Amino acid sequence: MYGTIRSGMSTAMHELAVISNNIANAGSTAFQRSDVSFSDLYGAASAESVQRLTTGLGSAVESTRRSISQGNLANRDGVLNLALSGSGLFVTAPPTTDGAISDRRIFTRNGEFSLDASGDMRATDGAYIMGFSNLADGAELSSGSLTKLNVPYEKDGAKLSALEINKDGAIFGTYGQTVTKLGQIGLATFPNPLAMRSLGISRFEPTVNSGAPAYGIGGADGYGQVQSGALETSNVDMTVEMTGMIRAQQQFSGAARILQTNSDMIEKLTQR
Repeated sequence: MYGTIRSGMSTAMHELAVISNNIANAGSTAFQRSDVSFSDLYGAASAESVQRLTTGLGSAVESTRRSISQGNLANRDGVLNLALSGSGLFVTAPPTTDGAISDRRIFTRNGEFSLDASGDMRATDGAYIMGFSNLADGAELSSGSLTKLNVPYEKDGAKLSALEINKDGAIFGTYGQTVTKLGQIGLATFPNPLAMRSLGISRFEPTVNSGAPAYGIGGADGYGQVQSGALETSNVDMTVEMTGMIRAQQQFSGAARILQTNSDMIEKLTQR
């Protein structure tokens, strides 16, 4: 009896922790909420068991899965604020201790980018934004062809006067009267994105179960479009989260009351 009660309280606490994390990050850019699934525990269940005659032994957390549904796109001033409408992840590379580009690749849907003093595109965590330079038609898009994206502040004696990013991720800079293509933002997709390891602040890295990334550009088959001047909001629905929180709180309270009743019964029995 005690084990059954304890399992009910434990699963309720786990669900409350997940829901609390969802609510706390509801305002975070490109945050993806998580769902919890549970399973029933049976002591002697078999394929021939009659479900209504089988005595349950409680519940257990089966899995905690991230939702990859699209968040809303919110307008945000700034050409380098980018959102993805559809599938895909931006590709970033964290710097090494000496400021060089590491071989590690981190993936995110948070497109809140900026330029550093050298004109390199950077993410909010300081990682370099990776893409393709001088991309020719029909060129193979692979990890080896990725390079950091750079927007020079001056070119051929003319200063940068305007910057534009198209829906396919192509970056164009205006220097005087000349418009120059400076590169193209790279995107990645995975066979099983739910198996990627979360690193926090909407960043992920691949695992064995997620599979190897496939690289492409915005608007290509299987990849979403790049929206400049916008950011993807979290996919948290506060109504759904509050409903789930109330349900989990009631489950915990119910299990706590049963535990108290069980303790009272044992105390009365031992006093006789």
